[in-house]
Amino acid sequence: MLIASTMLIERVRERVQGEPISKSEYQELFDALEEVRDPRDPAWVQAWIVLNCATRNRAFGTQRLMSRYNKQSRKRGTIDEYNEFLRHIQDDLGFYLPNGSAYTESFRTADVGAVMQKCGELAATLAALGLDVFANSGTLLGIVREGTLLEHDNDIDLAVLLDARTEADAAQEWIALCDRLIADGVAVERSSWSKVTLKMQKIGIFGVDLFPAWIDADDKLFVYPHTCGNMTRAQLLPFDLNGATGLQIPADPEVMLVRNYGDDWRVPNAGWTFGWKVANENFAGFLAEIEKAIS
Repeated sequence: MLIASTMLIERVRERVQGEPISKSEYQELFDALEEVRDPRDPAWVQAWIVLNCATRNRAFGTQRLMSRYNKQSRKRGTIDEYNEFLRHIQDDLGFYLPNGSAYTESFRTADVGAVMQKCGELAATLAALGLDVFANSGTLLGIVREGTLLEHDNDIDLAVLLDARTEADAAQEWIALCDRLIADGVAVERSSWSKVTLKMQKIGIFGVDLFPAWIDADDKLFVYPHTCGNMTRAQLLPFDLNGATGLQIPADPEVMLVRNYGDDWRVPNAGWTFGWKVANENFAGFLAEIEKAIS
């Protein structure tokens, strides 16, 4: 079995460097890898990841396995091997890494300075509309940890502070704001998947997502989908201004990054995935109000 597994892994490594892989051949190779599945074996993990990157299949599963491989590499002290593997996929093979549900171009090869300039212009446009918008999620993480946009990220994440003080009012205000921004041509549509996230006009090829935030009567902060009353007004306001992007950031951004990414947010992990199941449970009341607001 070990010899057969080794031969299969080598076959995959060689095959992804050749002509495009047909659907039938992909399925054959994928099934063969699954028969000798061993997520603890770095060689098997690399073969599984690179096969799916080469064919742009199973983006979510590939990203989850990348995250697991990252954690295993840190425990084993082989993080350099992990980073070299990701470099090899992108630079030598020319494949995209998964990001959520797709394989798309990331900021790694983009003119990040130009993208950040456009972020500043968008921030100014939204401010002129009377909106308090701040950097959120991956964009906030990049600004705080790297001083720039994350090279493996593929969109801009923003949040807007609503006037609402309750879930019901936040839902009503958010849907009204989405309709207004879409009518004004600033935004395109609400996400059909989450039913909450507002898709703004793109910056070049990169998407821009806007999320709702509000502070309740007890000064507890809510930022859908990661911060659910476990931050305070004082940890958000007053905003600081990030000069490089022209975006506002929370008064205590590190607390928000812990809420979003966990205690190890300082450790880069290109395969990190968000826990939507828990988030949707935490925001069940708000999501129910959203359904009422759009019905």
